[in-house]
Amino acid sequence: MNILKNDRFSLLLNFIVGFFFLAVLGFKGGHNISPILLMVIGLGYLIYFLTRKQKWQLDQDEKRLMISYAFYFAVFVLSLIFNGGKMKELDNPSRVILLLPLLLLFIRYPIRFNTLAYAVPLGGIVAGLVAIYDRFYLHAGAAFSPRTMHIQGGDIAMSLGMFSLLIGFYFATKKHYKSTALCVFGTLSGITGSLLSTARGGWIGLPIILAIILFLYRKQLSKTFFLSISGVLIAALVIAVSLPETKVMKRIQTANNEITAYFEKNNGGTSVGARFDMWKSALLMAKEKPLLGWGQQGAVEQHKKHAEQKLISKYAAIFDHAHNQYIDDLAKRGVIGLLALLGVLLIPLRYFIRSLKTVSLETRTLAGLGIVHIVSVMCYCVSQGFFTHNSGNIFYFFLTLLFFAMVKSTQKIPSEH
Repeated sequence: MNILKNDRFSLLLNFIVGFFFLAVLGFKGGHNISPILLMVIGLGYLIYFLTRKQKWQLDQDEKRLMISYAFYFAVFVLSLIFNGGKMKELDNPSRVILLLPLLLLFIRYPIRFNTLAYAVPLGGIVAGLVAIYDRFYLHAGAAFSPRTMHIQGGDIAMSLGMFSLLIGFYFATKKHYKSTALCVFGTLSGITGSLLSTARGGWIGLPIILAIILFLYRKQLSKTFFLSISGVLIAALVIAVSLPETKVMKRIQTANNEITAYFEKNNGGTSVGARFDMWKSALLMAKEKPLLGWGQQGAVEQHKKHAEQKLISKYAAIFDHAHNQYIDDLAKRGVIGLLALLGVLLIPLRYFIRSLKTVSLETRTLAGLGIVHIVSVMCYCVSQGFFTHNSGNIFYFFLTLLFFAMVKSTQKIPSEH
């Protein structure tokens, strides 16, 4: 019997997808296992699909998504050709292309909604437990730092927490209160993981994401429920912020001091001050080469040159990205690079927003997950080069494709022609 016609194949795909959420922060390299395995399966399925001379009928939304991904990768190739550099600069963006066959795979073999609904909060709980283990047993300076870049880990943990909250509202609407409680625990655990990571970038977008989630479910749930959930979250956040072990208040106070020091004394030798200097340097580069930028190596050399000219601090010059994805892409790949970045963010975001009009609660929840995912990453990109890390590339592009395909599978949205 052909395995592709067997339910076991679908079960395997669901298991691999569910495992992603449990493994993404569970251990070193955990974010790679499921996506790489699925890339291999997806490529194999695409070859199988084409050898059977079947046609992949793409609607307008699927075409837009694929074009945005292809254009994003093409800009990196274009920059390499015109600005020079090393082939390894294509490693991260190449994964964007390798993930595309998953769109076909997930539409033909849909991932079950319940796989996501339970794997996400369990992933949030794993993130929280790992963070507590890192900080209080290993005594690491920041949660997740023993196994990944702690800022990336903190941002991903926050996303898992917010996904859990959204799914919790779905379960509350269905009056599945045990599952709702699991999601609330996943929410608090994910937020705890972010707080213990000391990564401030993930905290900035928290009010925005909470507002989006509350807005999405404003008609489905009672005011009493909203007040109860809000009370639990506020109480948990106040307790977490108050604990000296989380270093939250210390990090906020440090940020305030560093901002004051930068604008009053031009001190670019601090974490925040260096970011301001990196942004200044990147914008200066963009003014000189606005179309295609300087390329990766050229930008690094310009950072050092600006430090020698005392335009920025020497501390700021040691970093190879600007700690702001938008400005970094503008400096390295010019206006074309910035447009490519905005394309992979805004094109799927537009589709998810349109998908909220459907009657199906499951589809609206999946669309909500897509919106929360993209807006969260857009917030992370303000103070971090989220896509300069493999973990950020995999996390963003894999989940965007997953949510997109799941929305398509649950209900076809009329395409605009």
